[in-house]
Amino acid sequence: MTLNRSSLFALCVTLLLTLAHHASARTTAPAKVLFLGDNGHHKPSERYAQIAPILKQRGIDLTYTDRMSDLNPKTLGAYDGLLIYSNEKAISPEQEKALLEYVRGGRGLIPIHCASYCFHNSPQYIRLVGGQFQKHKTGTFKTRTVDASHPLMKGLAPFETFDETYVHTKLGADIHLFQVRPESGPGGYGGDGEEPWTWVRTEGDGRVFYTAYGHDERTWGQAGFHDLLERGIRWATRTDAASAFEKPKLVGPDPNAKPFEYVTAEGIPFYEPGAKAYQAGGVWNQMPKPLTPDESKQ
Repeated sequence: MTLNRSSLFALCVTLLLTLAHHASARTTAPAKVLFLGDNGHHKPSERYAQIAPILKQRGIDLTYTDRMSDLNPKTLGAYDGLLIYSNEKAISPEQEKALLEYVRGGRGLIPIHCASYCFHNSPQYIRLVGGQFQKHKTGTFKTRTVDASHPLMKGLAPFETFDETYVHTKLGADIHLFQVRPESGPGGYGGDGEEPWTWVRTEGDGRVFYTAYGHDERTWGQAGFHDLLERGIRWATRTDAASAFEKPKLVGPDPNAKPFEYVTAEGIPFYEPGAKAYQAGGVWNQMPKPLTPDESKQ
């Protein structure tokens, strides 16, 4: 078969796009996340020790702190995202300002479970999260996915776990809902509705991912929770596979480039598909002459 310049270019483009597709499907950028806990009953340091090695294997590096003083521009600036799993009741004006500017500037916020009951003195934080914890019982349940088409949720398998059955208040109108908990199920409040459970929202140039999952080691030990948390972190920090691979800009061959010149390649066996015998002669054994470096750029 004789390849002209256009055919050879098309073949290279096809190969490049195939490699790009496989690379984008398996490649994710590393993510650095600050895990803010406290010394309360949810035992954040233990949950950090439980989840950090798992996320480390998935390219997400967690750094633990229980110091509210780390909510400052310099410290936050070293991380792609801030994960909050804490019951701190108050935040200082300086810390609130640093947090809001951090997220609005394009970084990720990942409030988990009890983080929706942090910083009671900050209406802006409650709005940032998208809602506030109000009350709970406990039970074993499975949530229902309401938007399975979103890249963050696509293909995520539901899982059953024991957890606190959070009910929220002050829900924002701009939250994008992913999961709901059947309110009349185990540990519910007997209603006919479903409780918002996992959602995302945007704040300025930043992203927020929240889930009410996560009371203790039973949920934090669930493979389904690991997958949900990884997806939420990567979406919030923009380190998911879709954004980690920049698609190449493709251009066609130079229309002024001269055509290939061919020579006969002697002694190369050729077995035509479907043919019964070796096919001699013809143009199948024609190969292009080498190009100069300048010609190969065209």
